Amino acid sequence: MTRKKQVRKTKKKKQTIAPAQSIPTQKRDWRPWLLALLAFLLYANTLGHDYCLDDFSVIKDNFVVKQGVKGIPTLLKTHYRYGYWTSKATLYRPLTLVMFAIEWQLAPDNPFPGHLLNVLFYALTIWLLYHFLTSLIGKTYAPLALVITALYAFHPVHTEVVANIKSRDEIMAFLLGLAGLHALIKYAGSQKTKYLLAALLTYTLALFAKESAVTWLAIYPLTIFWFRRTDWTRVRLPLLAFLAPTLIFLMIRKSIIGSVGDVASVSVLDNFFAQTHGGEYYGSALYMVGRYLWVLLFPARLVSDLGFNQIPVHHLGHPAVLAVIAVILGAAYWIYRMINKQNMLWRLSAYGLLFFAISFSIYSNLIVKIGSSYGERFLYMPSLGFAIVLGTLIYAIARKMKKPFDASNPVFWLWTAILAAYAVRTVTRNPAWYDSATLYATDIVQSPRSAKLNYHHGLETGKKGKNLSGEARNLQYKKAISFFQKAIEIYPKYSDAYGLMGLYYYRLGDKEKAMQAYEKAIQYNLNSPNVYSNMGIIYFERRDFANAERVYKLALKYNPRFVDAYRNLGAVYAMTGRFDQAIEQFKKGLQYDPDNITLLKYLASAYRDKGQPQRGAPYLQKAARLERRQAPK
Repeated sequence: MTRKKQVRKTKKKKQTIAPAQSIPTQKRDWRPWLLALLAFLLYANTLGHDYCLDDFSVIKDNFVVKQGVKGIPTLLKTHYRYGYWTSKATLYRPLTLVMFAIEWQLAPDNPFPGHLLNVLFYALTIWLLYHFLTSLIGKTYAPLALVITALYAFHPVHTEVVANIKSRDEIMAFLLGLAGLHALIKYAGSQKTKYLLAALLTYTLALFAKESAVTWLAIYPLTIFWFRRTDWTRVRLPLLAFLAPTLIFLMIRKSIIGSVGDVASVSVLDNFFAQTHGGEYYGSALYMVGRYLWVLLFPARLVSDLGFNQIPVHHLGHPAVLAVIAVILGAAYWIYRMINKQNMLWRLSAYGLLFFAISFSIYSNLIVKIGSSYGERFLYMPSLGFAIVLGTLIYAIARKMKKPFDASNPVFWLWTAILAAYAVRTVTRNPAWYDSATLYATDIVQSPRSAKLNYHHGLETGKKGKNLSGEARNLQYKKAISFFQKAIEIYPKYSDAYGLMGLYYYRLGDKEKAMQAYEKAIQYNLNSPNVYSNMGIIYFERRDFANAERVYKLALKYNPRFVDAYRNLGAVYAMTGRFDQAIEQFKKGLQYDPDNITLLKYLASAYRDKGQPQRGAPYLQKAARLERRQAPK
């Protein structure tokens, strides 16, 4: 072959790398709109859902979020669950909390806007993903962008994120980060500053939505290097600008929660191998990586929890762990082979592997220990890497058959069948996320040896007893106790399970067993404000006011925002004639729950018993107004 022919052949090969231009805008492309519509329809059956799981800690029971727009300044300068508990903070995600506060302001205690916005933002993500892929790989591969986007949109592993309002943090971190990457691709081709500024802004917002958005910091330069190598020298310095918002976010986060590193102490109930070391730790972490890969490949059995002791600890030498290591090494070898290859399809598949590895790295427990060993929400962003690999493989096989990617190609029908299976699983999984009770009742079948699932299923089972009476109510309470007992059998030091078991023994009228369970709960966890408060009720009923006062003070020591404890401690003071102290406690409780009718009445009564009924009258009047407002019409 002559040198002239070699040059001509080389030039022809280079054309297979994704060109910088995107699909021409003269003809409107209907595909992203159709994909967005289908994404919306897939989750339309979640719009009538109630609150579920962490929706309570970040929305419904979060006293700062429930202040509406007035609470926004507090949300910006406090940790993620400040409005719900006083435990050590590990998270800072103000953006989504601000969104929830605004939604509460507009529609108090109404989950519909939250669910609607989740589905709309998901549909917007799908629309943007298609546009990003077409700008990345060019008009020649527009059908491939459709294949990949549809696989991502339909994958049922996203049900936890879209169907659970709290997971807005996942949705926004991915949507905003993707918008930044799309703008960066445009900047690489045009050198227009507005695109760089847009990328910086959306990336910054993504960080304040969820900390894991920091992985975009590696994905951005990787994408430019992998697909726009000719533009690399022009953008490598501007890429350094993304370090600025990252450092600013980390400094703000550290000033609020005091740490930016590894989670210091993780319960085995949340991460079953958290307390292991060496080969057991990394063997278990790698095994769970395999479980994540399996659920991406075969998403038939979806579950919200695989905690202690559903999955046993694994050593590095376990066959399943060795298989995962082999897969990782094979993927690494493929990526290495593709670094200098010109074929766009194979390079795109390698990019998908890298995208998955980078975006999943934080959740793998291999780099840092996190507070959970399993969560399908952790696959929300990494699953794009999976969709890229699978979509590229499907499209490559279709091209090998030398047919267009349409109804005449059998591979098209394979892709359609996969999408149909995904859609059916998504639509049938969504109802499990209707509320916490439905989810736990559904998932306990898939994870019966999980201590946490048994505990939470018991909690929701017991709640159902409130709407019953007589023997039917008692039977429901006994069922709840049986689940707490199973949770304790699995994890004998389960303080929370002992605490709730005591509560339901109390409701069954067995105060001795209740107190024994409370004492066990305190034995395994001194920081148990609810248990102290419940112990106080028994002491109060025994007219043992000294012990009641002692445990209520302990409850407030461990939770200074515990409204019930303020009310009960105030009642102790009132019963013992210390009306000034009672008034002080009732007022402290009203700081955190100003519309608490019981507290308002107690406060008015304390002023009356003190001989100052006129000072208590405004509180009694407010309580009456609230009762009229809440009365059924």
